[in-house]
Parts: sequence; C-alpha cells; structure tokens
Amino acid sequence: MWGFRKHQPLLRVDRRTWRSLLLELRRRGDGRRESGAFLLAPRGKERIVVRSVLYDDLDPACLVGGIDFHSDGYQRLSALCRTERLHVIGDVHTHPSREVGQSLIDRENPMLSRAGHVALILPFYAQGNLRETDIGLYRYLGSTRWEGWTGPAAARRLYVGRWP
Repeated sequence: MWGFRKHQPLLRVDRRTWRSLLLELRRRGDGRRESGAFLLAPRGKERIVVRSVLYDDLDPACLVGGIDFHSDGYQRLSALCRTERLHVIGDVHTHPSREVGQSLIDRENPMLSRAGHVALILPFYAQGNLRETDIGLYRYLGSTRWEGWTGPAAARRLYVGRWP
C-alpha cells in the first residue's frame, strides 16, 4: 500500500480534518500568538488522526503568547479520550516565524512524554498556504531525546489525503 513512499508515514490525516485544524489554529492564534492541538486516534489505529482538540478548549488560559498548558487541561483531555475511546498520538503547535525547529522548551517539555509521540510545528502561526514540506515533524524517543525532520523529509512522514 505504501510502495510509492520511501518511508511509511508516522501520521495520516484526512485532508478535510487537516484543513479544519489549520483554520482553527490560525483563528486561535490570530496571527500574533502560538496555538496548538492534540491529535487523537482510535485505539488500535496508531497512525490515523481522526480528531484534534485545541489546547485552549481544554485549558482556556493556556495561550499566553507561547503555550502554558496546565494539569486541569490534561485531566479534561484524559476524560475526553476515555469517553470517545481515543488516545493521543501527537500534537501540533505553531511558531511565529519560518523556523520549525524545536525550541529548547519544546525539546525539554513534550506535551506527552511517551516514546513514539509525534509533535508537529507549523510556521507563521499557521497563516498562509502551508504545505507538508513547510512543517517540522518530531518523534519523541524518551528522556528528552527526539528525532526530527523538516522539509521534504517531514512531508514523507505526514500523509495528508484520502485513503480507503
């Protein structure tokens, strides 16, 4: 099925879900602050994003220029996942400039410190016409260690489109 790609994607997301997420990140960030969301998948479908939940829907006070997510937000996330029988497979957040590398804060404070968790970084507060090659994509290895990709290498690890 993935014969046309050199690497099997770390995440797959339906194009409509992706576009909706980008629009909401743009709106929440308003071109002046970071915004973000958790990426959720059904249990047993480790790589397929079926839903996102915005950080500030879980923790209304978390968008402070950067992101300062609190424990009550994680409790709400956990309850939502239990209710909807989903689990967190990744997160996405925006940066103010073209730079999609992880900041020291990003590297030392994963939103979920579980090996395999995938973090996406989008440039320019998700404004404009973003392509998969514009992102940074990082997989958490544990103990504040990550492996990461940008440009075409990141695009090969994020599939946005349709599938059966």
